[in-house]
Order: sequence, then structure tokens, then C-alpha cells
Amino acid sequence: MNRILATIIFSPLLAAACADKPACAYKSLCDSQADAAATGLFEALDRCASRGVMLGHQDDLSYGVGWVDAGDGRSDVRDVTGDYPSLFGWDLGHLELDSLRNLDGVPFDAMRRNMLSVDRMGGVNALSWHPRNPLTGGDAWDVSSAEVVSSIISGGALHDRYMAWIDRLADFLLSLRRDDGSLAPVIFRPYHEMSGSWFWWGAELCSDDDYKVLWRETIDRLRSRGVHNIVVAYSMADYADERQFAARYPGDDYVDIVGFDIYQYGSADEFLSQMKTKSGIARAFADKHDKLWAICECGYEGIPQNDWFTAVLAEYACSTGCSHLLLWRNAHDREGHFYASYPGHASAEDMRRFASRDDVLMLSDFKRIVQSAER
Repeated sequence: MNRILATIIFSPLLAAACADKPACAYKSLCDSQADAAATGLFEALDRCASRGVMLGHQDDLSYGVGWVDAGDGRSDVRDVTGDYPSLFGWDLGHLELDSLRNLDGVPFDAMRRNMLSVDRMGGVNALSWHPRNPLTGGDAWDVSSAEVVSSIISGGALHDRYMAWIDRLADFLLSLRRDDGSLAPVIFRPYHEMSGSWFWWGAELCSDDDYKVLWRETIDRLRSRGVHNIVVAYSMADYADERQFAARYPGDDYVDIVGFDIYQYGSADEFLSQMKTKSGIARAFADKHDKLWAICECGYEGIPQNDWFTAVLAEYACSTGCSHLLLWRNAHDREGHFYASYPGHASAEDMRRFASRDDVLMLSDFKRIVQSAER
């Protein structure tokens, strides 16, 4: 049985997604052994990118402004817009330590439960990872040593220990079992914002070559453990041209989605200028390498501009071929640290208008598109 036929048979999502593209003429996943669910997810993302941008939110079911997950499916985004985001972000930081909770206090058991709930709802899960510094014992932002990456790649003194950390990630990814025993697919975005130097894997903390080795050895280790349910994302920070964007790119066999993280800190004009430059470079690179592109993290902390979503964010995020846009989290324990509106906030009506745009895909929109072949 050929791979495409097998995928269509075993993935209803892909069967629907293939409805209006001849012979399922999609981009290919970097993993030649990717399972049916991952292939179906990737091809659905590809199809939806021509319709609009999927709206995502970090930790959307885990907590929000003034509340913590009670297992009831609460969501600040749904409370404001009437619909869930189509993409749900999560972070695996501290899983490498065999901790019961991640770096933001989310229990991994609850994360797994919510991720499987998202999968049953027809949404998309995306995982980032802020691992502790394996050399110093500090957090991901500990940049006190430029020897960390060289110590954990092949030949490094901590290589075996670090591979055991990757094995814990593999165990979690392989635990995302649906009721029928198959694995739920996820977007996996490791070692992000690598062009900056605020993480131990950043530009001034290791060479480009060592970074690429770290990336490849991480993905190879996951694959050797039987992890074939991931779509891999490469997410940059600051860059001004394609040369900078590609400096740490580990190769087409190790990446499915390219993109960037961007937050507004200054004026709207400055943010839009950066968004225009970064989007143009990411999109051109994606086209050249036959990848999808995305805005992997985004937001304006506290949303001080009441019409920010429609007047600023929509300018370059919508109708551009961008696969998805992930708003960062709404903390329950840090006043003012939120990136999506919540009920009662002055920006709530504007976010509702943004979410109602035809080119912004909420959960119901995403499901309708990928299931269109059934109607």
C-alpha cells in the first residue's frame, strides 16, 4: 500500500483536507516515516494556509486571567470570542527533570489530558520547550556559559545525560494516545529564538554548526525512539535578511515549518515594520524550501491599545499564507501578563471582531475547512 493511500485510509482529517487539491499535491513532511496523523495534520495546515491564519493561544485551557484549569474546558479566548482557538500551545520545560509540573506550574498529566481533549475537538496542539541549562543547572535563560551546547552534542561530556532528557520528551510524545491507540499529532518547536542570545542555545552561546548538530541529534534521537507523530518548527527571533534567517537552519530533512517570534514593545509603526520584514523573509524562505511558515509567538503584553488586534496585528498576519499565529499566555498569577483578551478587558470587543474575520481561523473554521469533503 503506498504512503498516500495509507494516510487517506487511516486519517479522516487528511481525507477531508485532500478534498480540493488534485492527487493530494501537498508539501512533504521532513520525516520519511511520519505517521498518518502527522501527515494528515501537516497537509491540513498546508490547505488551510490558503484560507487564512489559524489563531492560537498558549496554555489556553490551563489557566487564564483570574482562574486555573478545573477540567471544564474554560478558555479566555472562547469566553471573549465564542469559539476556541484552532491551535493550542503548551510548553515542556521541566519535563527533562522528570518533574510533575512544567516551568509555569502546569501538571504534565493535566497537559496530556487537555492535549488529547484538543485532539478530540479537532484542534491542533503545538509544543515548545524551555529546557533547564544542562551544564550549570540554571534555567533556560541562564547564559553564564558558552560551553553548554558543546558539552551535550556528540563528543561532549554531558551528551549521554542530555540524550536521557530527550528520551523523557519521547516518552511524553509517545504517551499522547487516542482512544483507538493511535498517537495524536503535534507541532514540536525546540530551541526557538536561536538568533538571540537570551537562551543557552543562542547565537552568542554556541556556533551555528554546533546548534545545527544539537537540533539534528535531538530530532534523530526522537525518531530512533519511534516518535513519528511530530511536525517540526524552526522559529527565529531577530533577523534582517535571508542569510541571517538561514544561519542556523538545520536542513530540509529536519524542519517542516519555518517562522519567527515577534512581540510589540514600542510603537505600532515599529512593530509593523518588523512584522513586514520578518514575514517577507520567512515566506520567501518557506517557498524556496517547500515549507510552511508561521508566526510562532506573538503579542502585546497587557494589550494597552484597545483596537490592537484589528488595527495592528491584522495588517500582516491575515491573508498572507501564514499557517498560524500563536498569542502568548494569559497568566493567572502575574498581573498584566496576558496577550489575549479576557472578559471585561477594554480590548475584548476588538479581539472578537478580529476572530470573526473570514481570514482568521478559529476552531470551528478549521474543522469546517478540513471536513469540507464530507459535505
